[in-house]
Amino acid sequence: MSTCRIAHAFDFGTYAVMKSLLESEGVAVIHAVFGGHLSIAGVDQGYYLEVVETDRGRARTLLWENSFGEYLVEADV
Repeated sequence: MSTCRIAHAFDFGTYAVMKSLLESEGVAVIHAVFGGHLSIAGVDQGYYLEVVETDRGRARTLLWENSFGEYLVEADV
């Protein structure tokens, strides 16, 4: 089972809303992946949404259609 990161949020509240949206539509969010790098400059801190590779397109579409497009991971565009 291959997984991929599709979105990133800096705060847990936004992460939780996106996770709830995806799960309510039947997309399983694997787990919260915290960008826990030691970050002197503030880079990469926050929460990633990780889903099964086969759900990637559907999950991205759901987030985009519900005004969460700004949180989509650029590398996945």
